[in-house]
Amino acid sequence: MYRYQFTSTVEDLLEAEEAERSSRSVRAPFRWVAVAFGVTWLVIGIVAFDFTKLSWRPIVWILLGIGILYFFAIKPYLKRSRIKKNNAPRQDLTLEFGDDCLKFEISDVGNFTRRWEELAGFVDTDKGILFYFNDGIVNWIPNRVFADKAERDNFIEFLQSHQPPPTAPSPPSSANPTRASACRRP
Repeated sequence: MYRYQFTSTVEDLLEAEEAERSSRSVRAPFRWVAVAFGVTWLVIGIVAFDFTKLSWRPIVWILLGIGILYFFAIKPYLKRSRIKKNNAPRQDLTLEFGDDCLKFEISDVGNFTRRWEELAGFVDTDKGILFYFNDGIVNWIPNRVFADKAERDNFIEFLQSHQPPPTAPSPPSSANPTRASACRRP
């Protein structure tokens, strides 16, 4: 069993958001190149097209520039602003990873117990580990929680050994409602 107790900060959550975005998208330097490209695309569209004659071309050109800017600059900025606004500056966490289940104790929020089957996957990033659950919840353990690289590597192996095999989703049935998370208590 692995047990980690630490204080999570908003900076940790912002770091997790950056790690998540980098793991599924592009690295930060490329994002800024894409933003510069979007601005250039938008300016060229405004300067180059003749707006005295109505045409669909300048509209499409400008919408593409706005789309690039939104995806690479505005959307991440809004997400980071929501993280800062909607989360406590500091929260004490206790995370337990046992053979039967995962237990999360979050100060001023509550205790949560999850089955391993609820873990959709995890991503090992440079700055920590992201946990994705079937209900859309994402959890984060920053690297500073681990005593050393060996402990982190052992924990990753533990996670891999408990990762359920991928299965096809089954449609919900009214005769078989989804049960709440539970695990055996020692």
